[in-house]
Amino acid sequence: MTTAVRAPAPARLGYQPGLDGLRAVSVAAVVLYHAEIPWFPGGFLGVEVFFVISGFLITTLLLEERERNGAVSMRGFWTRRAKRLLPALYLLLAVVSAASLLVYRDAAGRMGGDVIAALLYVSNWWQIHLDQSYFAQAGRPPLLQHLWSLSIEEQFYLIFPPLFVLAVARFTHRSIRWFLIGCSIASAIYMAILFTPFEDPSGAYYNTFSRASGLLLGAVLAMFWAPWRQRRSTGPGAVAAMNVSGLLGVVVIVWFVTRVNAFDSFIYRGGFLLLDLVCVVVIAVIVHPSALLGRFLGVAPLRWLGLRSYSIYLWHWPIFVVTRPGIDVPLDGWPLFVLRIALTMAAAEASYRFVELPVRHGALGRWWTDLRDGRGDRRSLALRQGAVIGVIGMSLTVLIGWGLHEAASDPAREQIALEATGLADEAEAAGLILPADDAGPAATTTTIIPASSEELQLQIDQSIAAGRGAAVRQSPTNALMVGDSVVLGATEELKNAMPGLRVDAQVSRQFDRVIDVVGAYTRAGELPGPLIVNAGVNGTFTDADLDELFELTGEQTVLLVNAKVDRPWEELVNGRLASAAGRHPTAVLVDWHSLGVEHEEWFTYDGSHLNPEGARAFAELIRDRLARITGAPTIEPGPAASGDPGPAAGGDPGPAAGGDPG
Repeated sequence: MTTAVRAPAPARLGYQPGLDGLRAVSVAAVVLYHAEIPWFPGGFLGVEVFFVISGFLITTLLLEERERNGAVSMRGFWTRRAKRLLPALYLLLAVVSAASLLVYRDAAGRMGGDVIAALLYVSNWWQIHLDQSYFAQAGRPPLLQHLWSLSIEEQFYLIFPPLFVLAVARFTHRSIRWFLIGCSIASAIYMAILFTPFEDPSGAYYNTFSRASGLLLGAVLAMFWAPWRQRRSTGPGAVAAMNVSGLLGVVVIVWFVTRVNAFDSFIYRGGFLLLDLVCVVVIAVIVHPSALLGRFLGVAPLRWLGLRSYSIYLWHWPIFVVTRPGIDVPLDGWPLFVLRIALTMAAAEASYRFVELPVRHGALGRWWTDLRDGRGDRRSLALRQGAVIGVIGMSLTVLIGWGLHEAASDPAREQIALEATGLADEAEAAGLILPADDAGPAATTTTIIPASSEELQLQIDQSIAAGRGAAVRQSPTNALMVGDSVVLGATEELKNAMPGLRVDAQVSRQFDRVIDVVGAYTRAGELPGPLIVNAGVNGTFTDADLDELFELTGEQTVLLVNAKVDRPWEELVNGRLASAAGRHPTAVLVDWHSLGVEHEEWFTYDGSHLNPEGARAFAELIRDRLARITGAPTIEPGPAASGDPGPAAGGDPGPAAGGDPG
């Protein structure tokens, strides 16, 4: 039996529609994850698929240019990369910077640093430096946070090509492949070292060295897989095996996206490497001329989406961040999702059609030549520029209009909006939040918590000196409750239910700040009664963190109120709290989660903050649990008695509602 011969085989990879289809699937996963669609807890892994594709394509281009020309022009390579990536990025930076300065001023504070980090291709390291979580968000997230992944790719484009070209000139392909495989394994090991269970994994997630495995394994594939060059046709058995392997690979990728969440230990202890290997198999099948997967993923709708995947990725995040449900826009659920997708696609299409494509096809060079020589169709140029400005401007106008929307008809929504934007001080000045010296059980201070524990201690000492807490000792309860914005929003109901309760709540409070606050009260001798802690809405903590809390409180009773929060870490934090309650004899678990999941009508749009009815139920649950412990009579919630002296002149000891904004 003779083997059929194909002729002639192309020397270059050429355009692969199937890879654009894979890009489409990947960017869709990321967008759905950021839209908080519950069926896609692992959508963030779409970025890893992009990394493997990039490693494969860049290395293939370098090898083909070296074979074709005998050398690789680094200047030419970097120029092509710049034309591909930078115009859309610069447009995004300009629009987002203007929007933050003119409209979303709560996001303007860190915009300068974020823009500089993006221009220098170090956004991921900037996020690590700022300890900015990728997974636990409270308030408005940074508008440019998503550029961390672009920075990793840009670092790869700057460093890998010259080193690779030098290595190819001096070593065999086999040696280089094994070296890259070793580096990929080292990257996966480094990620496992950086990861600590039940802690925020953002440091491992952002790190270039722990995320290099996908890029490097893509490069390995390019060094030995170029089926478009083979002259002999592939046998039916091999084609069938490839088709099955490719299909199984896609199924595994879908499993990762729909079953894995950001706090699974598995993903950081080899899971990323496993996903990279699966992506290598899928890409290998896609680019094989005889396989069906490339044709399946290369269908027109997926190809259209994949060609715009870069623009979609750039624009979706800031659009999502400035359209928070119930805060920036009076929408939620599917109507909000449709609005976000429509705005994203409009901005992405404008960027792709009027910026990316023209620049990629030499529009800048032609424009400069025409301008220099006094030629060119100025009318055509003006129309194109106007189209870009018009589409982007129209999108911004919609966003600005929604952003200025007043949601004052819903007090819970207004409270969350103030907290999320970090405007507590301005709210107090406007009379929306009572200052500390207003007598009454709902009084809540709005002092900004200092950055250091020493400053925090000084502030509490000053507060105690002004009024030694006499009012607390005269009241029905001398308990202290420490929490985050959930507690802050329920402060009035809590104090109605438990007159004399001291509330120390802060927007976006993480558990390390809870420990700081409790430690300061303890050292000041101002923890005479039970301590109530509500934590877990904003992120994770460890057993060691909880043990440290109980070391501070000694023999004092501590009520641990668990979390009802629609986030991947809910089960983790509630498990930690339950474990601590079993481990420490002074701990009492208050199971707010079990009650909350039976009454979704108590919650606002985000599934964790409370409407007035929910705040009353929250307060009553804690009041009843506290009464059972202390033996105190239950006091029905209601307006404060006129004889309640309220806080002393110095206010509640310790800052109650301040803290790091948003």
